[in-house]
Amino acid sequence: MAVDIVDLTRFYDGPLGAHVQARLVHEISRIWPQEAAPNEAVLAYGYGLPLADALWRGADWHFLMPAQQGALASEAGEPAVASRTVLGDERRWPLRAQSVNRLIMVHGLEAANHLDAVMEEAWRVMVPNGRALFIVANRRGFWARRDGTPFGMGRPFSSGQLRQLMRRTGFVQGQTRPALLLPPFLPERILSSLAWSDQWAGFLMPQLAGVWLMEAVKKVPAPTGSKMALRYRSAAVIRPALSSLKLPRQIG
Repeated sequence: MAVDIVDLTRFYDGPLGAHVQARLVHEISRIWPQEAAPNEAVLAYGYGLPLADALWRGADWHFLMPAQQGALASEAGEPAVASRTVLGDERRWPLRAQSVNRLIMVHGLEAANHLDAVMEEAWRVMVPNGRALFIVANRRGFWARRDGTPFGMGRPFSSGQLRQLMRRTGFVQGQTRPALLLPPFLPERILSSLAWSDQWAGFLMPQLAGVWLMEAVKKVPAPTGSKMALRYRSAAVIRPALSSLKLPRQIG
């Protein structure tokens, strides 16, 4: 079940959402350093607006939001964000095949009505050796059990389930990091003061993380047993791209 765009915006505008944003940005920066995407295009699927405010300020961000979630019109002073935001069907992304080099998916997999179709589209639009970062709720963590956060909605994943999904859909797993080890029901002042403990807690108790951050690489030829990737190798699917989402530059 997708979280409505209004609820997502309200959550990330609040103190708990600010804590989540800070922790995710910290862990993403450890996987993909700040210099990873200077002046390049980055596609965020789901709800990536809070990350774009703090990551790779020189990058050319584009936002693809699923129809069941919705998208907000731009606020005053933010017309550039609206021009780079597209609302689309999760089963048919308005992007050319092999047009994306770097993808971040947050609040996307848990909310998918057609999980395999979302992964198919991610695989289709990425260039060979393109990198994706999937951020999903951990089914064993406290955050997946808290209805008051976006991570408590939809389908959470264990790390094993996430690895199986990557293999089945033609991706090769890269780095995996836990995040949000502190439970969401702690008072906000405690969450803020103990934010530094997330890192060492991840080493000691990674299975209790609130979310997983799993990097994945699109390998061509696809790994043995990856049916969706093999299907695309035999018949490339090319769809016209929207003029507002040309993504002309590849990200190395």
